[in-house]
Amino acid sequence: MRWAKALYLSEKTAKKKDKIIRKAERGIGMVSIYFISLASNEQNLLDIFHAAHLKQPVFYKQNPFVVGIASGYEEALEMTRQILEDIYAETGGFRVREYFEAAD
Repeated sequence: MRWAKALYLSEKTAKKKDKIIRKAERGIGMVSIYFISLASNEQNLLDIFHAAHLKQPVFYKQNPFVVGIASGYEEALEMTRQILEDIYAETGGFRVREYFEAAD
C-alpha cells in the first residue's frame, strides 16, 4: 500500500492515523475503518474499501494508493465528496490521479 502525503483524515481517524496505517500494512482488519484510494481502473475517480479487504492477500497485488481514511461508510462518502470538491476548486477539473501524484 502507498499513502498520500496529503492524506485526508476525519477527526476520529486523525487521532489514530499512525496506528491505523501500521495495522493496515500488517493486514489487520479494523471494524469501522474505510480507505479511499485512487481508482483501480481508469474509468473511475476513487475507490472506497473496507479495512476487511486487507485480510485478502490478493488485494495487495493492486498496491492501492490511499488518499483518505474514514471511520464508517457514511464518513467515507462525505470525505470522497470533500476530496472531489477540493480538487475541483483548486484545479477546475476532476483529474484526481494527476492531482495526488503531483502532490507526492
